[in-house]
Amino acid sequence: MTKLNKALMASTAIAFASGLAFPASAQDPAAAPGVVASQKKVKLTLYGQIAKVFGVVGDGETETFKVGENGNTATRMGIDGRGKMTNDISVRTRMEFGVQSGNTGGGSQFVNQEGAASRFTVRHLDLILSSKKFGAVWIGRGDTATNGTSERQAIGAIDSGRLGGTTASLIGSYRVLDEDENQATRDRGSVGSFFNNFDGADRSNRIRYDTPTFFGFRAGASFIDKHNYDVGLHYAGKFGGTDIKAGAGFCHTRGGQSAGGGGCFGNGTTITAVTQVNGSVAVLTPIGLGGAFSAGHQRRALAGAGHTNINATGYNIQPSILYTMKATEVGNTTIEYAFQYCESCSTSFKDSEGIGHSLMLMQQVDSVGGDYFVTFRYFDVDTGVAGDDIEGLWFVGGGFRQRF
Repeated sequence: MTKLNKALMASTAIAFASGLAFPASAQDPAAAPGVVASQKKVKLTLYGQIAKVFGVVGDGETETFKVGENGNTATRMGIDGRGKMTNDISVRTRMEFGVQSGNTGGGSQFVNQEGAASRFTVRHLDLILSSKKFGAVWIGRGDTATNGTSERQAIGAIDSGRLGGTTASLIGSYRVLDEDENQATRDRGSVGSFFNNFDGADRSNRIRYDTPTFFGFRAGASFIDKHNYDVGLHYAGKFGGTDIKAGAGFCHTRGGQSAGGGGCFGNGTTITAVTQVNGSVAVLTPIGLGGAFSAGHQRRALAGAGHTNINATGYNIQPSILYTMKATEVGNTTIEYAFQYCESCSTSFKDSEGIGHSLMLMQQVDSVGGDYFVTFRYFDVDTGVAGDDIEGLWFVGGGFRQRF
């Protein structure tokens, strides 16, 4: 366990103990004392969520019960500070950590969730200066201008159980297997490695600028550590009672990841540069019928030993359809089907293909900020290697995201 993780865990224990010293009213949990800032005109908010998934995964040979991390929306905790410099200029700080119990992405069907893999990861360490007249400047680690441009959803809670990223994100660490070989050599990698929604430059160390919003449109650009950059365009509005959300992004990076992630980074060895375009649009009609469409295309500069196993281009398409209604007073009930096709998204197999299906039923409980779901997933991947016959991978289960 690293010194950073030990320090963060100790800090979390102290914060929890401090909360116990000031218990909430038995009648009203919200009556507990708020987080107190050191600066009189700065308001602090402690926030977070716990997100887990559980169910049975089948790989063509065995069926295994798993409980692990939700690959779509991570368990996290953060502190948000906001204050006013002038009538127009506001300052905001954001410190957020991902909290993980067990292996990355929930682990595969072959490993147990050992506690030694528990860790904290830095998601946001940001200073944001914003103005209604001039826009906003973001300095530090956090969302780039393109992050989220492939993930527009008609209902924000959808990423609890399905997309945030790909149809495979929820169980992306599970392995796909070739049926014709022995156990030691039949593993062809994680199912998530065959899928990518090419969602920009993710969260990185950067300086970012966003324009003010004009008629629902907002543009942004990021200068990312190590001479990388991206630009994004975002829209949110209504036409005839129909909600529309859209995003489009372009990014270019050189070298490997620099405290960043996402589809727009190479590995610095076989993939030396990436140029990518992507976007998505989502609609929700007044009768509760809606859907989304996402697509992305990536070009890769290749070099070094082993680069012949990687395709110079890859693309993804991902449509979905949903229906939502308020069947009970607790919140919306939503059913959604999503499909994904990803060609040459794997960086291990040159001519790979991935096809994913997702069916989900989700119940929101607005009063406590909870999203609870059941889901079925099926994935069919092809390595493009002669002689490989990959078993289909399926998952049946459920999960939740509980905010606090």
